[in-house]
Amino acid sequence: MNNTIILYDQKISSSKDLLVPFSDTGAILKFVSENNQPVIHFWVTPPTVILGMQDKRLNNLQGGLEMLSEKDYLFYLRNSGGLGVVTDAGILNFSIFLPDKDNLLIDDAYEKMFTVLKKSFSSKIKTGEISTSYCPGTYDLSIDQKKFAGISQRRAGNAVAIMAYISVNGQQKDRSQLMKDFYEISNYPLKDGYPQIDIHSMENLDTLLDHELSINQAKQKILAIIAKQYTINKEEFFIIQNSLPYQEAYNATLKDLIKRNQQILGEK
Repeated sequence: MNNTIILYDQKISSSKDLLVPFSDTGAILKFVSENNQPVIHFWVTPPTVILGMQDKRLNNLQGGLEMLSEKDYLFYLRNSGGLGVVTDAGILNFSIFLPDKDNLLIDDAYEKMFTVLKKSFSSKIKTGEISTSYCPGTYDLSIDQKKFAGISQRRAGNAVAIMAYISVNGQQKDRSQLMKDFYEISNYPLKDGYPQIDIHSMENLDTLLDHELSINQAKQKILAIIAKQYTINKEEFFIIQNSLPYQEAYNATLKDLIKRNQQILGEK
């Protein structure tokens, strides 16, 4: 087993960089698959709605996108399934990339992320769908039935990315209201398969833990748990990122994302 894990703590400085984390995801998956090397990835965005592939089938998607623009939210379509989520300065996006995916069942991969976050923050964290949240799923994470995080997976080659969005702090009711409004506009007339959002079904982690929690503090808590299993390498990702194989995989994923967004969302 490779006992080193490489950290990529990404800074996204402008709207021009919005497709970068998902382009990196494709490139990191290829790197992990070919080099049998685990990686962890943190990233935070400006106020953005990240839509899932299921959202492209909404009846009135354009109406919902116009509403997001009026409220000064950026938006784009990711190259994976599911429904829309909100990210902003109070949301920590965290991915664990692991090799040897053929020996890691889907549920086992989800359990690995659940275990890391439970050990990082609270033994009270439970899994199970919070059906009235936005982007509900079997591996929603909650405390006292209030969702604060969701987990998804992406698999390619012989690697798996387990990805979580974690509502650390900020205005969670406003995020939930934004997504409620988005689906009410975009899903008219009503079509099954899209969430009926209750804005009280989600809460921030700092509120649920009843103490202040910054994004950096949340990262440090996660890294402290990761460090019990791995030696964390904070230097090497820059070298990997500038290698030719990485750049080729990154550019291929980026090209696909740009094409997908132009086809579905049009030029923004």
